[in-house]
This record gives sequence, C-alpha cells and structure tokens, in this order.
Amino acid sequence: MNPNAPPTAPLRARLAALLRPAGLKHRLVTVLFADVVGSTALATGLDAEDTLGLLSAALRRMAALVEAHQGRVLRFTGDGVKAAFGMDETREDDAVRAVRAGLAILAAGREQAEAAARLHGITDFAVRVGVHSGDVALGAGVEDDNTAMGAAVNIAARMEQHAPPGCLRISQDTWSQVRGLFELEAQPMLLVKGIAAPMQTYLVRAALERGAASVERGLQGLATPMVGREAELQRLLQTVAQARQTRRLHALTLIGDAGLGKSRLLRELMAALQDCRLLTLRSQPDSQLRPWGLLRSLLALQCGVADTDSADVAKRKVVDALSPWFEERGERQAQLIGQLSGLDFADSPTIKGLDPRTLRDQALMALPAYLQALAAQGSSLPVLIVEDLHWADDSSLDLLQHLLAHAAELPLALVMTARQPLLVRRPDWVKPDTADAAVTAVALMTLSPLPADQCNELVQALLYRPA
Repeated sequence: MNPNAPPTAPLRARLAALLRPAGLKHRLVTVLFADVVGSTALATGLDAEDTLGLLSAALRRMAALVEAHQGRVLRFTGDGVKAAFGMDETREDDAVRAVRAGLAILAAGREQAEAAARLHGITDFAVRVGVHSGDVALGAGVEDDNTAMGAAVNIAARMEQHAPPGCLRISQDTWSQVRGLFELEAQPMLLVKGIAAPMQTYLVRAALERGAASVERGLQGLATPMVGREAELQRLLQTVAQARQTRRLHALTLIGDAGLGKSRLLRELMAALQDCRLLTLRSQPDSQLRPWGLLRSLLALQCGVADTDSADVAKRKVVDALSPWFEERGERQAQLIGQLSGLDFADSPTIKGLDPRTLRDQALMALPAYLQALAAQGSSLPVLIVEDLHWADDSSLDLLQHLLAHAAELPLALVMTARQPLLVRRPDWVKPDTADAAVTAVALMTLSPLPADQCNELVQALLYRPA
C-alpha cells in the first residue's frame, strides 16, 4: 500500500470498479482494418446498383477471409471492415493469423480489381490493410460483444489509412510477434495522430515459404544465454548419437507449454549438429486444415516448391528432385509422393486407376526409401526436426508413425516439439521406455519451468553484459 495515498483512495477505487460497465474486460488482441481505396470516387463512375454490388462483394470476401483465419469481424465501415484476432481467447499466433488474413485480403482485392476493370472499366480499384497489436477494452458498448475500444484500435486504423493502395502496413508491436515469418520492409518513421512520438512501421510484402519461415523471438540484436537446460540439450544430442551409432531411427518429442524454451533448445541443438543433414519443418496454426501438411513442407524444403509456383512447375520440381534418389522407377515413386502431398498427377499412367488407399500405402512406402537414400549419401546423418507438432494434421501424425514403424531400416534422428494437447489427441504417442522403444514409440521429454534460482541467473546475465 502506498503510504502517501489519500485515505479516500480505497473508496475511490471501489467506486470506479462499481461504475465500470458490466462485462467490460481488457485483452491483448490484434486489430485489423481493411478498406477499399477511394470508394467515393468509385461511386461517381458507376451507377448506384453497380457500386453496391462491387463494394458488397469486396466486403463479403474480406469478412470470409477474416473468419477463415479465425478472426472476428466487429463492424462493416461502409467500404471496409474492422476485425480482431483474440477476442474470445488470446492465442500465441493471433498476430500471425491477422497478417496472413491481411495478405489474403490484398490477394482477393487484386482479383476483384481485375474483375472491376473487365466488367466496368474501373482501373483504380484497390484495397489496403492495417494491423496493430495491443490492449483493448472489450464488451459492454453499443456493439455489445463486438465492442473493442482503446488506443490500439485507433493505431490499427491509422496503419490502414497510411498504407499505400494494395499494401499491408503493420506496427512495431505486431512486427515483434511475426518477424521471421514474413518478408517485411521497414518504413520511414511515421507521425500518427494521437501518438506523441513517431512510430516505426513495416510493409508486409509476402509470407516466407513454410520451409524457410521461423518465428524470431526475444529482443532483436540481443543474444540471450541458455540457462538451466544443459541436461535437456544432452538428452537431445544423445538421441542423435544413438541414431548415428545404431543406423536406425531414434525419436524424441519435447513437450512443454509456450514460452518455456523449446525453440531455444532446438537452436542450440542445430548449432551443435554441424556434421548432420538437418531437415527442419514447422507446423503452422492452420496446419490441421491441410492434410499431409508435413509432407508438403518436406517437399518444399527438399524440392524447392514455393507456394507461388504453378501446379505444373511444382510437379516438375518434385519429379526432378526426387526421381534420382530411387534405384528403380524413380519417376513413379516421385509422382506417388507428390500425389499424396496434394499435387495432381492423376493423369499420369502410373497413378491413374489407383484407389486412395493403395495410393497412400504405396506413397508411404516410397518415402522411407527416399530417406534411406538420403542417409546413404556421404556420412551425414539426416536429422528431421519438426516444430509445433501439436498443430499438425492427423495424416501428418500418421506419416511420422509410419516412419517409426520402419525404424529398424531407417538411419534417421527424429526430434519434435509439441504442447500437451498432442498427447490428448494421440494418447498412444508415447509408450514406456523399452529396449525397442525406438521401433515402437517416441521417447518423451517434458520441459518444466526453470527453478527460481536459474531464472534469477538468466535475468542477471541479461542485465549485466560486459562490453
């Protein structure tokens, strides 16, 4: 208690709480504004019915894309939308979802611009988006549960208003949560109405390819020491050493809540495995909507398949990259794996006529053969690292369990990180350690919070950094 506070302070605080509207709460959310640029000028060149149809189609598409990325549309603003991510529950990836939604809205806007030019002769149709993350007051307003008010909302609106047509501008607060996942371009300092100091903002140009993207945590330019995780790191290194020594698959899943240091441990592991062939994959929050997502990520990494590639280019890359690794019928094996990942090889004589179950079984048999060939090249042990496995779709988990079933003939170390929900979805993922555990199950290492003395050691290491 503050000894200098007036004696009426407790009464004033209680009165303020009583006067606060029922249902009002504060939450960290990411706010998105999207807008059709120059809608007033647009209306002067079209009749009212065409203008209404064009804007309504744009707004419906914006709303659908927000909801597809698990955001909530709070309000239609006439020629745009106001939306928020994290209204019902705060998620670690709310900012990422918002930025992905913003990029999808811009892509839809470009398609609508082409249609407007073709159907109405309109050449200046464009959409712009702004995103900001911050604390807002939720509920108890004129929009009921859709009420979101505060400085964060105003800043998000300014991000949109200052975005060039066809662009997405984000604030520094959002940047800190998404850097490493998107191609970002720093902008000159921006003066924003209502904010005293100029703001650093960024234009989001594109999402990085899933195989290359990795969220960057911590303070930029500050290398934090690893404290208190030496035993866990040694356990990870031991798993790789066992796979190297026995020339058979050994697997370990690192389980821990968000923020306990799973990603940091993986970085330390990868730094120590300079003599291994690292295959690093990462499940995304939307991965459960994408069957065989880990297989597609593996092809993106190994075959150079990009999200922007056409279907024909992607198929050619997969066949060219995988075929040489098989001793027999390499093109067919590559097509089987590609078809399972979602590429359309249905017109190929080797694929045509296969029922889905047979196709799956044959493709899953081809994949270990590819990994075996990869391991046979040189002396580098392949180490497959999968981050955030709790987001993976069920077919991707089936794929990993298929690899485990072939552990005896597969020289591979498999290291995964996940949160507890994985064990709820797959209670048989981990079995008691036995002599044959590498064949039948995934060993488990649970990451617990650091003890208080080690937390203090880490804080002191950060505060005192010799020049």
